[in-house]
Amino acid sequence: MTEPTPPAALLQLARTALLHSGGAAESALEALDLDDPAQRLFGDYELLQCIGRGGMGVVFRARQLSLQREVALKVMAGLGDDAAAIARFHAEARAAARLHHPHIVPVYEVGMIGEEHFFSMPLLRGATLATRLAGSRLDEAAAITLLLTLCGAVDYAHSLGLLHLDLKPDNILLDDNGRPLVGDFGLALAFDPQRPAAAAELSGTPAYMAPEQIDRDLAPLSPRSDIYALGCILYECLAGAPPHGRGGAPTLLQRRQQPLPATPPRLRPRLSRDLDAICRRCLQRDPQQRYASAAELAADLARARDGNAVAARPRQWPEKLWHSLRRHPALSLATAAALAALVAGGTLSAWQWRRAEAALVQAEAERARSEAAAARQQQLAAMLAASFPSGIGSDEERQRRAQQVVAWLNRQVHSGHEQADAAAQGELLRQFAQQLRSAGKGDGVDSLVDEIVQQLGTRYLSSFVDKLARSDRRETLIAAVLLGSSQPDSAVLQAATAAARQRLAQRFGDDAEALYALALACHVQSQPCAQGEYFQRLTAIDGANAVSWIVVPQGLAETDDQMAERLARAAAATQFDDHSWRHAGLMRAELADLQPPDSLRLPLRGMLDDAEIPRLLRRSVVQTVPLPRFVGFVRLCRPDSLLLQQRASLRGDCERFAHLLLTAPKASMLTRMIGSAMTRRLFKGRAEAAAALQMRRQYVWLSEHFDRQRIDAEFLQDDMAAYGEWNAWLRAADRLGIAREPPADWQPQQPQSLLLSEERNAPAR
Repeated sequence: MTEPTPPAALLQLARTALLHSGGAAESALEALDLDDPAQRLFGDYELLQCIGRGGMGVVFRARQLSLQREVALKVMAGLGDDAAAIARFHAEARAAARLHHPHIVPVYEVGMIGEEHFFSMPLLRGATLATRLAGSRLDEAAAITLLLTLCGAVDYAHSLGLLHLDLKPDNILLDDNGRPLVGDFGLALAFDPQRPAAAAELSGTPAYMAPEQIDRDLAPLSPRSDIYALGCILYECLAGAPPHGRGGAPTLLQRRQQPLPATPPRLRPRLSRDLDAICRRCLQRDPQQRYASAAELAADLARARDGNAVAARPRQWPEKLWHSLRRHPALSLATAAALAALVAGGTLSAWQWRRAEAALVQAEAERARSEAAAARQQQLAAMLAASFPSGIGSDEERQRRAQQVVAWLNRQVHSGHEQADAAAQGELLRQFAQQLRSAGKGDGVDSLVDEIVQQLGTRYLSSFVDKLARSDRRETLIAAVLLGSSQPDSAVLQAATAAARQRLAQRFGDDAEALYALALACHVQSQPCAQGEYFQRLTAIDGANAVSWIVVPQGLAETDDQMAERLARAAAATQFDDHSWRHAGLMRAELADLQPPDSLRLPLRGMLDDAEIPRLLRRSVVQTVPLPRFVGFVRLCRPDSLLLQQRASLRGDCERFAHLLLTAPKASMLTRMIGSAMTRRLFKGRAEAAAALQMRRQYVWLSEHFDRQRIDAEFLQDDMAAYGEWNAWLRAADRLGIAREPPADWQPQQPQSLLLSEERNAPAR
């Protein structure tokens, strides 16, 4: 019996075949026997099914083992030993991984296993726009809505210097809710107006390729190249077929030498002339005659949707008047009456004339009031934005300002006019967020969003805890306890959590994970905790984990000698695992169905995409899961501690404990930074202190770069659940092309961020 070919050998066969034929390479990849468990393994992924071919590779449905989630895994073909091609792939893949937009399919991971390059993406089980359009068309309103969404995503990619170059209905994926997402940035090009595109970069689908993608002498590739493809998609949505029809590449390329194709109205009677003009402008052979940007195209589409004149086609005055009357119904009657009075002239009575004139005055007054209200709202948003601080040294001030704004919103919601106020709040917050981002204060938006969740979401979260507490599953009950512990000062949330604590203790009282959640909740609550037995049982079951010796119940009366004994037990432990990575994964899974109520959704809608709001709520809740408090141990281990000076064994315990924190593989960032500070104090002037300071420098370096390059919090929390928070940061840096370590001569924006607390407060000499 012949032994099955191992996966590494098949992948190498694919790579070798690729040097002669891309098709042969893909066939070898597709030949993997996925019924053989040994052949399914590909690094951290288990290959489940070959689901298709994309540009330059084979796509598998796969399971990422570390996160237990299904993904689409694309194993690249066509790179071979071409160092330049490999470098270009990784540079452009990193650029694609920076695209964090609600309507772009995200790139989870880019890497290499053995000698095979790959990247992973979400597995979307919905259809594509191509299947949606098969044998049918979209009505004008649906086509405009779709294109506006696509324009937003494409314009975002362009703003980061990335062209797609293969936009087509097959690459527009629809999720389970029909939401469109732009996918397959496999041919994406990081464009530079000063750099001509190399021949290897010129690829795409002929029916949707811009002329300059085919004829390199026509013009350099630019955002206008993607505008052409968007025009093709709009044309197909309206006419039922691409502008140049279907067929093989030679046929389509020949048709491109002919004049512009038949306009949509000839294929679809009664199509508006505005949409016809927009299509034709997108499809101009000369890139300079197209829209300059996706934002410009979106603006014209919005004008067409709203009945305004479009830039692609000027209107004559009768048409302008007609559209104006349709667009402003409140003004239409007054204008019509006034026109009738003017036309009738002397046949109308003075009373009729005055009535028409009064209607015009009233309509104009309404318009003026509306404009004044909008101006006041914009002014208020600008003032709020101006009052918000920026910079990494203003976290407390940003939080205080955010609390003030959200407290005002909370009063408005309960003022007796909830619906009207919610609409006004949404618009005000939209303008406020826009002003903050324009002023380079995007961190203020984050603070505001967090405060909205904290202040307006407590009652909803308590009801969600009630729901979770009725479960018999260990993970669900742990999630309920952790969720209730996220706001220890909230009496409403604490009351809702009591049942979950009791149920978890009764059903899983001998389980270390359950006991840690119970002990942690008891440890962080604001009032003294009477359930001290959780801590006792936890240390008996899991005393080898140093964190178990930290989570003493709130209000425990303890002398320094007793605390030092507890510290000695922690220092003697074999590991430090603060469960933060495990809690992140557990909470994200258990809160997958978390949907915001209107009290949260309406204010947040002013700043976020609707689809992003549930994800934001889940991330915010996960971020508030508490961590153990180290303050007692930190105090005992300070060099000026009297007990440390009197007891020689305590210094050794402190040093071992600090080392555990500093090197814990999956610990939270807070744990590592506390370990860094303790090590710097205890080993001052020695190599250990220098290494701990370097870790602090690395943390501040990454923090500053992440502030400038907005990282995707969804990816970060997923990576945290799999690898721990520190390693999640390093992986995010790799995705963004940021060096993990700062240069030797680097200095932070806020130099005090590298100092210990006592160094920051030291008097100047």
